[in-house]
Amino acid sequence: MILTPKNWSSFQHYKDRAPAWIKLHKGLLDDFEFCCLPVASRALAPFLWLLASEYEDGKITASLEELAFRLRMMKAELAEALHPLIEKGFFDASEPLAERKQAASLEKERETEGERETEERQTHAREVTPVDDWPLAYRETFWAEYPHKVGRPKALAKLDQCRRRGVRFADLMSGLDAYKRSKPPDRQWLNPETFLNQERWADQPAIIQGAPNGRRTVHDAANELLARVRALDEPAPSSLCDGKVEGPIRLISSG
Repeated sequence: MILTPKNWSSFQHYKDRAPAWIKLHKGLLDDFEFCCLPVASRALAPFLWLLASEYEDGKITASLEELAFRLRMMKAELAEALHPLIEKGFFDASEPLAERKQAASLEKERETEGERETEERQTHAREVTPVDDWPLAYRETFWAEYPHKVGRPKALAKLDQCRRRGVRFADLMSGLDAYKRSKPPDRQWLNPETFLNQERWADQPAIIQGAPNGRRTVHDAANELLARVRALDEPAPSSLCDGKVEGPIRLISSG
């Protein structure tokens, strides 16, 4: 491809100087078509005029790859900026630019990336919007109510995340109360960070009526069995005939 500046003869100034000089006319400031070019194209034009001064009759015979290297630009970026200069007649090209399609794809990728960044910022803005029912002292309130006080910094950081995600504080504390009432006595308390991370406040544990704090023990089950046997008016096992069972219970298999 050969690039030639439009009206190259008007750029000549002291042709025999080495390095060559060129004229840059003040009238360029009032050239409407030039001022309507993309910023990258307007910035590229003076560099191409300077390069043209190194070639006979201003005809730049370097390839697009060589121009990109000389101007320290990416090949696709050079093609994208050069195309409007050719299209508007500021430079004549001996053949079409093959990089135009790739350059357009690059520009599309940049637009997509910009849209993605905008969407991420909007998502972040929505994420950090707190729910109205969170009290000012929500950290102290949660920590005072949670029965197993370990790992406070991580637990409170996870609590902040719940707030930013839009969890209602009333729902969280209601779920904590249900967890405290339904936890079997033979199980350990969850760490508060685990409770929040696994969203255990949303659990719906089954509360057994009639047992202290909703808890059912082995002795409760044995006494219920005794009552059922008596209701059937059948002889009860000797181990159950003395009344309620209070001591250890041994289960014997008949097999």
